[in-house]
Amino acid sequence: MKPRILIPLIVSTLCLACLLPLAGARRPKDNEKAKPTPFHVVIESVSASSITVKKPNGDVTYKMDRNTEISYKGQTVTADQLETGMRVEVTTDAVDETLASIVQAEDAPKAAPSQKK
Repeated sequence: MKPRILIPLIVSTLCLACLLPLAGARRPKDNEKAKPTPFHVVIESVSASSITVKKPNGDVTYKMDRNTEISYKGQTVTADQLETGMRVEVTTDAVDETLASIVQAEDAPKAAPSQKK
């Protein structure tokens, strides 16, 4: 083979080899849901079967069931150990967005220090 043909052939082969992994990249199907994103809010009220949280656009109530994972500062707790005012991160169920699958609680937000005049 002539060198004039060999160099472009090698360059083309290398370019193609670099693009092959992209050809196998998987795009989500139209009927697949994106993984839910957790968000931080403050507890307004809580019971064994639901939690109501204060969000910027209003209060929202989520159902909780026996499969809901509830934790406080990384330790597993029950719903009756959660208190109004605690900061929580709620992750909803992938299928039922009204069901909390994970509730992670932290202490209530600290009040801003008052300024003395």
